[in-house]
Amino acid sequence: MTDVHLQPQPRIDVLVTDFETEDRRLRTDYAGVAYLGDEPDEETGLMSGAYAKRPVDTRLFLPDTHWYDAEQLESVEVQVTAGVLQVAPTERGTQGLLGGITAPEVEFYEHPGDDEGVGVCLWIRGEILSNVALSYRVTLVCDPSAVQRKGASELEELPAVS
Repeated sequence: MTDVHLQPQPRIDVLVTDFETEDRRLRTDYAGVAYLGDEPDEETGLMSGAYAKRPVDTRLFLPDTHWYDAEQLESVEVQVTAGVLQVAPTERGTQGLLGGITAPEVEFYEHPGDDEGVGVCLWIRGEILSNVALSYRVTLVCDPSAVQRKGASELEELPAVS
C-alpha cells in the first residue's frame, strides 16, 4: 500500500438557504492536500522522486470532520473535487511519471474510537508511479440538526480506514 498524508486547510461552515425550498442548510467545506507516497520536504515543499509502481486504495477521515447522525443525512448533498498539484521531478529535472488516480469519493464511516456519529471519509484509488500531491475539496450540505458534534477546530490525527 501507498502512504497517504493529509494536510487540511481550515474548515468553513456557513448557514445557507436552499434555493427551491428556502430551508436552512449547513454548508461545510473541507479542503486540503493529500500527499501520496511521501510527505514533501519541509524547506522546499517538494516531494522526492520515488519511482515505483504502487497501488493507492485508501480511505482517510478528514481530521476536522463534523460527526453526523447517519439517520439525519437522508437529504445530504456532497460534492468532491481533486486535482494534481505536484508530481515529483526526475533526476534530470524533468516532470516525473504520474500513473492514474480515479475520481475521489466521499463516504461516511463510524468514529474509529467508537464515539457516536459518522464522519466524512475521503476515498482515493488508483496507481502511482511516483510521489504525487493532490488537492481536494469536499463540500457537504445538510440539515444543521444532522451534526451531532462539531469537528475539531485544532486538527487531530485520525487513522486511515482500509
